[in-house]
Amino acid sequence: MKRFLTVFLSIAMVLALAACGGGGQAQSSTPAPSTPDASASDPDASRTETLRITIGTAGTSGALYPMGVAMAETITKHVEGISATGEATAASIENLRNLHEGKMGMAISQTEVASFAYNGTGAYEGNAYTDIRAMFATINNYLQVFTLKNSGITSIADLEGKTVSMGAAGSGGELAARALLAAYDLDYTKVNAQFMGESDGSAALSDGKIDAMIATNPINSAALTELTTSCEAVLIPIDADAFYQAYPAYVPYTVPAGTYPNNDTDVVIPRSRIIMCTSTNSGLTDDDIYEITKAIWENRDEWASSAKSVETQTVWEDVLVGIDIPLHPGAIRYLEEKGVKVPDNLKG
Repeated sequence: MKRFLTVFLSIAMVLALAACGGGGQAQSSTPAPSTPDASASDPDASRTETLRITIGTAGTSGALYPMGVAMAETITKHVEGISATGEATAASIENLRNLHEGKMGMAISQTEVASFAYNGTGAYEGNAYTDIRAMFATINNYLQVFTLKNSGITSIADLEGKTVSMGAAGSGGELAARALLAAYDLDYTKVNAQFMGESDGSAALSDGKIDAMIATNPINSAALTELTTSCEAVLIPIDADAFYQAYPAYVPYTVPAGTYPNNDTDVVIPRSRIIMCTSTNSGLTDDDIYEITKAIWENRDEWASSAKSVETQTVWEDVLVGIDIPLHPGAIRYLEEKGVKVPDNLKG
């Protein structure tokens, strides 16, 4: 078990270093019309400049990109002095780096990756992102492995010697895929790893160019729906106790029979959570985060329909589910105003 965890943490360090060449869109302030006596000395007066922020999401084929874009539109519409834009990214690792460097105002992350970053473990040992703060939980994250029905592959162990899409290089999805292989005594010396986003991976599997695809996507995401309706793709179970013991951020989840075409039995796979984060380096004040959180949750109807998984899973009742890093004070203020009991361990 310790060997699995060691492999996972070592991999995370490599991925984080490899991703350092990328970057998000920096925030900037654009002067808005103002009068000479605008509120330089009055901290309670309205902002006299428009603060432009970026919300880091993920690839365009999943639910997180449209969710982020829709939330950005809600923020721009309802929060005075802030203009937000949703941006497609390589997801967790890139997003957390950009938050840490003050290049984004908000961004999504897999909860386990955010935990590594905040606590300075794994890839972040000696370089903890103690500035990262959670805002609220969004959708579930599922680790799914697909192959073709006639491939002869029925378990993760059967991937040895096969050509497998691991997700986009340097992404949180690839990190999860490597961890999965390690739990089954596999690594890149034992599989022919290919690095593709879910859309490209789905197309390659459908065309028979690869043997399997590992994806961290919502159930029935656009890419996976396209895959499973275009060919006889089936879901492989991930049920080894060693995996769940090594990576407790994941819990077993049963995908009911019939969820995907050609999948006529229940299949156990790992589930975790995607959380919305910000940073004390973002340039956003406690009041800003309070107003942003308020605008998002009091205008849920404006963004909830951005994806089916968002509508069903990003709900007020689960606003703190899966979060294990401190919440931003502005988010805490709004949540407690609304009667949410925030655990002490999330108050930093």
